Amino acid sequence: MRNRTSPVRVVQAGPVSGSYAALAALLPGDEPVVDGETLAAAVADLCAFVDTRRDCSDFRAVALLAVLLAGKVPEESLDQVRRSLTGFKYWMAEPGDDAMCFWSENHQLLFATAEYLAGAAFAGDVFSNDRRTGAEHRDDGRRRLERWLDLRFRFGFSEWLSPVYYEEDVAGLTLLVEHAPDPEVADRAAGVLDLLLLDCALHRFDSHFVASAGRVYEMQKKHPASSEMQAIVDHAFTGRDVVADWDRIGMVFCLRRMYEVPDVLVEIAADPAPRTVRSGHGLDIADAAALYGAPGDPETTGALLWAMEAFVNPGAVRTTMAAFEAWHMATNPFVSALRSLEWVPRRLLPVAMRLLRPVVAGTALERAHVTTTRAASYSLSCAQHYRPGHFGDQQHLWHVVLPGGVPVFATHPGGPLVDDATRQRTPSAWVGNGVNPDAAAAGPVLLAVHDTRGRRGYGEAKRRHGSHLYVPFAQLDDSARGSHWLAVRKGDALVGVLATSELFTESEEALRQDGPVTAWVVVCAELGTHGSLEAFSTWLSRCSVTLSGATLDVTTPDATYRLARGALFLDGRRVTTDHGRYDCRWVRTPFDADRIVVRGETGTLMLGRDGSRVVTRS
Repeated sequence: MRNRTSPVRVVQAGPVSGSYAALAALLPGDEPVVDGETLAAAVADLCAFVDTRRDCSDFRAVALLAVLLAGKVPEESLDQVRRSLTGFKYWMAEPGDDAMCFWSENHQLLFATAEYLAGAAFAGDVFSNDRRTGAEHRDDGRRRLERWLDLRFRFGFSEWLSPVYYEEDVAGLTLLVEHAPDPEVADRAAGVLDLLLLDCALHRFDSHFVASAGRVYEMQKKHPASSEMQAIVDHAFTGRDVVADWDRIGMVFCLRRMYEVPDVLVEIAADPAPRTVRSGHGLDIADAAALYGAPGDPETTGALLWAMEAFVNPGAVRTTMAAFEAWHMATNPFVSALRSLEWVPRRLLPVAMRLLRPVVAGTALERAHVTTTRAASYSLSCAQHYRPGHFGDQQHLWHVVLPGGVPVFATHPGGPLVDDATRQRTPSAWVGNGVNPDAAAAGPVLLAVHDTRGRRGYGEAKRRHGSHLYVPFAQLDDSARGSHWLAVRKGDALVGVLATSELFTESEEALRQDGPVTAWVVVCAELGTHGSLEAFSTWLSRCSVTLSGATLDVTTPDATYRLARGALFLDGRRVTTDHGRYDCRWVRTPFDADRIVVRGETGTLMLGRDGSRVVTRS
């Protein structure tokens, strides 16, 4: 059941402006914050963007629907809104050229949500793009939504823990909870929204949502407070006023009426005690290709693999080309390059991809096993052994975050996979990795080996041999450094870094190691344990680090570690990295479960794959 919550507190500061300024009409109060002329102009801007059919038009369609279904569209704008929503292209199977990205995980939700709700709103109209009725669009949108919601419940998000793209998911899910004409769809959307906010609560530190993530960019990595999810987690878990930002589609959540954050999620987010959270996210390509038993079907297997951005990987490429042809995608600028594979016999495509090793295979988002260890003064998060040696893209594999949202992390600088205006230029110096390291953590210690010796892939720019460490020295309280080590302090947090090659100063906020194989050892601690940065530096000096080939051996005064061939050993025993979907003190469940139960002191959240949702308070 949906829960009615009291009006949210969103503070409007200054004039109303921004890409989603029309959402200001949803602000509660007797007096509208936005005047009729400004609102009509904002609605017209949304319609104009939708009509262009360029990337992120689905975001604007969702915003239009939020205003329309709340009854806030000015009367003089209603016909324009109707024309835009009944003339839009909602899925790749529809006719017409466009420059939209339909397929990534967040876009699939938003397109399906928009089609379902627009189809329901104009059920008797004939939609001009494909001459089908709104009722037919409603039913098609619902089918895609049901598959999407089911996948997220069973396996989590492929764009795991993303402080960027979770915002779009939140907007779509919130709109469904608010306005889905079918209560069962609204309830299932509420359950998946619960799980997304559970991810945020479990990985919250110092008021920020910070963790290893499937897709994240340089700004959010370096400045966690700037993330698109910050206002959402602030409102969800603190109840504090949120300053309106009408350039953020996440304002749909902050202006909600029907969804109430379960008490147990607020409890988890606020709990100050140290914690270790182990969570699993997404599917491997082989499992995704077999999930529906129809590897050649674009609407099931194809949509799933494309949501994972798995296009030219050997296990996905045959499905990709079947979908590419079925959906007539040759004119879409994001994927038009796939035309070059049409001449290859379908049965030979996997072999060809293994031989070519195209660098764009790095976009694929496969299953991530994330371990996050949080103490009072730091958070260490790592996607354990995530595709080591494969090409990377926007995946953020590990970091330490210190008080004030100060991060420390290392990457292998890469060149952009596609050098044009259709997508972000990634990987880059600080986004993702050109070649993924083998990285794994056990408690407060992380080991990462960057092995760049493999052969170049098709389309790969000249490969840099080495890796570098982001350390914002100006934001730290103290630091000490030797030729192969670094110790820093921020508040009560201490971080030690041991390098296998000499450290060079790359910039005021970066150090680097050179060589075909480099490694980093990161040790987190608290001031209360060591007493001072000097004492901690002395402790680090008693550690030994040996890199032999790609095998990293580390001995500290407390333990021994070995990282070799995708396995981490602590005192000779292999560290388990697959803990299922959730493993922490509030929730434990395997992948593909029919029921997920979250228990705390303040209440319980019980969710079922069938859409059941029971929220109790203690």
